[in-house]
Amino acid sequence: MSKITRLAAISAAIALAATPALAHPGHLAGAGFLDGAAHPLGGLDHLIAMVTVGVYGATIGGRAILAVPGAFLAAMLAGGLFALTGGELPLVEPTIYASTVVLALLCVMPMSRNSLIGVVFAAGFGLFHGFAHGAEMPADAAALGYAAGFLASTAGLHAVGVAIGYSIHRLIGRPEEDGRTA
Repeated sequence: MSKITRLAAISAAIALAATPALAHPGHLAGAGFLDGAAHPLGGLDHLIAMVTVGVYGATIGGRAILAVPGAFLAAMLAGGLFALTGGELPLVEPTIYASTVVLALLCVMPMSRNSLIGVVFAAGFGLFHGFAHGAEMPADAAALGYAAGFLASTAGLHAVGVAIGYSIHRLIGRPEEDGRTA
């Protein structure tokens, strides 16, 4: 089995493990930092997408290791603020679910190993994930603490993804190492 086929199989298995986008359990009154930090961990769709953002950044390499997760975090914050101000986005949950599949596919598509493409996809999906976090935030939550919690938790998940991406590429090699270019 070729290296790219093994990477595709790993990515497909991760994407197929996603459950329907029902990631938002109820929250306690007065939610703050800890509730915000727990929110991204409450649904497999969010968890997989956020880890995969880190894997994707590691797959691209270079500046994308920080730029791809950074774009996701910035757009997630913007999406959360947009939801808090009463904004509306169509198809939020289907887009979150789709993000798990699309991000996994981007990890294995040679044409997608471009920092700009990575930043654009990460920011686009981050906006929807952030919107879901903002829309699900309890009305009496400490907004600043809650937002800081979900940003910190998400950054941690991105870091886990970067570590996984490095490990995968260490085991099977990067495509450019076996004669293909990115």
